[in-house]
Amino acid sequence: MAYGAPAIGSLTTPLMDGASSAATSSKAASPAVSGSSFADMLSSKLESLDEGQKTANQVSQDIATNRVDDVAQGLLQVEKANVSLQFATQVRNKAIEAYQEILRMQI
Repeated sequence: MAYGAPAIGSLTTPLMDGASSAATSSKAASPAVSGSSFADMLSSKLESLDEGQKTANQVSQDIATNRVDDVAQGLLQVEKANVSLQFATQVRNKAIEAYQEILRMQI
């Protein structure tokens, strides 16, 4: 099973792509204008993360059973899934910290 070499621009993870596009978008854009809500964006990124993890699992099995032509590309896909998961975990941790900080605020 051959895994094609990714283009340089595709090396960023799907979850990071959403974060970078959100960071560079105009502050004037609202959910009504863009047509999607934060919940929709979060849901799609989590689905993308899940697909990446499933792909990494399949690639790992292919490597273990010697059904892969280019082990380096397979390992690259596994590492991309790992980085995506670590990024999602850090985003979750920051969201929890922000929520806890809000709870500590005095009114």
